[in-house]
Amino acid sequence: MISVSTIVLLWLSVSLAVMGPIVDDSSNSDGPQVTTVANDASSGKWLTSFDEAKKTSIERNVPLILHFEAVWCGACRQMDAAVLNHQDVAKHLGSSVIGVRIDADRDPELIAKYAISSLPTEVVIGSDGLELARYTGSATLAEYTARLDKSGIRSGTDPNTNPILGLDDSLRRCLLVMRDGKVVGLGGFCPVAMMRDKKWLKGSEEFVGSYDGVDYFFQTAEEREFFFACPKEFVPGLHGCDPVEFQRGRRAETGAIELGAFYKGRVFFFTSPSNRRLFTNNPAWYAEGVSTDRIQNLEQFPFLKSMDLN
Repeated sequence: MISVSTIVLLWLSVSLAVMGPIVDDSSNSDGPQVTTVANDASSGKWLTSFDEAKKTSIERNVPLILHFEAVWCGACRQMDAAVLNHQDVAKHLGSSVIGVRIDADRDPELIAKYAISSLPTEVVIGSDGLELARYTGSATLAEYTARLDKSGIRSGTDPNTNPILGLDDSLRRCLLVMRDGKVVGLGGFCPVAMMRDKKWLKGSEEFVGSYDGVDYFFQTAEEREFFFACPKEFVPGLHGCDPVEFQRGRRAETGAIELGAFYKGRVFFFTSPSNRRLFTNNPAWYAEGVSTDRIQNLEQFPFLKSMDLN
């Protein structure tokens, strides 16, 4: 087992916001070129892109195995030759688990994020982004296939469960509305008053500004100017679409005003309390690396096609 130098631990702090029911939650890689990158994870091969592997894990609701290695690591090379490419391992990949091989020298951010201190190390992540298991050191083929059998049955939420069903009728899912053929953000509430003053105040049709193809209403011309000085400080993540539904369900669904959470100073909204809980448990998993790939209803939210999602 060989130590990896210069490990930087990342941390995530979670705190409560003062704005009503909103919760304040503050806190890509290419792996080693040792196997063929599988665009279809069902092909039974290791992936080398963390982003692609993460997306596939979420979509298929199966665990993600992060295999950290390096070309100079003797134990890693031994596993590469005798274990990782064996057919008994390949049959699990893309079906019961998604596997990605990560080069420690090329991905220092992931090394730091998952606090990897020795190689080889494997981290098993659920489709909700939470760590399920961790293994250090090399393993025999029999030990490794037993590990895969164990990891493969530890999947997350039933993918057939629709978190939007049963949404309380009292919740106001009106963050994005159509008015005169245009998309209006925050249901006409002023984004500056929401973020700066922690108040839900209606804007005026006299003071309107467009950002990413979405119109926002303000109470005064000064607020509008303040907004455009740094719009990302005020615009909700995905303009109010639920990031958990976006990642797990591959659909754009507008969140409810009463169901918000903060991450890195930005507010996100959700379609259900369960989605908000998933987000606050691991906000980086849902807020970062967002992609419109295979989103089923993009035509309903055309601004998502061209905006910067992160």
